[in-house]
Amino acid sequence: MKFLVYNPEHDYALADGGPNFVALKSAAQFAFDCAPFMRYLFEDEDALFPTYRYEKGEFRKMYKSSERYASVTEIVPWGWDAAVAQQLRRAGVPENLLPDDRRLQLWRDLAHRKTSSQALDFLREHHPEPGSIPESPRYLTSVQEVEDFVKTHPDAIFKSPYSGNGRGHLYVHGNTNPTFLRQCTGVIKRQGGIMAEKQYTVVQDFAMEFSCTIGDVNFRGYSLFKTQHYGYGGNLLMPDEEILRFLSPYINVDRILAMKECILDYLKRNIAPYYEGDIGVDMFVYQEDGKMKWHPFVEMNMRKTMGLAAHDIYAKYCHPQARGIFEILYEPRYGKLKKELGNQRNQSPLKLEDGLWRSGTVVLNPVTEATQYAVVVRLDA
Repeated sequence: MKFLVYNPEHDYALADGGPNFVALKSAAQFAFDCAPFMRYLFEDEDALFPTYRYEKGEFRKMYKSSERYASVTEIVPWGWDAAVAQQLRRAGVPENLLPDDRRLQLWRDLAHRKTSSQALDFLREHHPEPGSIPESPRYLTSVQEVEDFVKTHPDAIFKSPYSGNGRGHLYVHGNTNPTFLRQCTGVIKRQGGIMAEKQYTVVQDFAMEFSCTIGDVNFRGYSLFKTQHYGYGGNLLMPDEEILRFLSPYINVDRILAMKECILDYLKRNIAPYYEGDIGVDMFVYQEDGKMKWHPFVEMNMRKTMGLAAHDIYAKYCHPQARGIFEILYEPRYGKLKKELGNQRNQSPLKLEDGLWRSGTVVLNPVTEATQYAVVVRLDA
């Protein structure tokens, strides 16, 4: 049996780096509301770890005695970090089910945005079309380096080495200003440096999803997603073959397949020997000089991703002819989300075909008067 832990604040815990990190109230509410959706990703015998008590910064103890964990084969969080390991340790989880501090630090080092820059360097060296690989981001450690970068890249984006969901990004157009430089100084002080790259006119976001075991890596599938306000906006639900057809007007499918093999090679050499778990590699199609181009390694997420969740839920539960969207809804007003989803399910009830979801609305977590977040699948009629 596996114990499942939903800690979507993982990216922020990585940025903090310490074992005593406490999630923001909004992230805590999101985790509390949506944790049950993880049950859809695993087997029936696997169990969701008891509710996290965010007001106290700890999990409820699952068992009073560590001997009771004998039937537990693995703890599976959304992502491993020092904070979730410490929380589980305090909840009584035995050490043999937790990664040690050395591995946690190694995984955090690999999750640094410098890894994406190194990956682009690798792709440029090993891909048959090195000229198609965009410029690698630079790691800057002083405000003077920031100002120098802007002189050569008037439209630039600066990213915190550890950040998630589009947060921690700073944009500049032509000239710096005191507020921008003060923000960069803060990131450099907290995280040792800041990543700098040119801005792109993004046309379509997508991702490749992988899973690593020690020494090996497997391709899991493609993720076609949208962003809103620099955050996650939902995944389109369709087979991998259709995602490739969707992308084909922008990128020749043979090029995508060749790049997949090159990324597999990079991960097998540089990540899989040290890490076990899921990986999402974000990428996008962008427009430049009137042409469509492709950025194949924007960032690497060493954790489960909503894209992989959408892919697996589609493969496991949806009819092959079903098409739709996987999304997260947010409504801060108590009772409002419950009412809205009730209306949607009445208007578009779930319909099955061959025992699989064919059309309608499916809500993947319980919704009460106090629920503010919901994970929802909407399938077209």
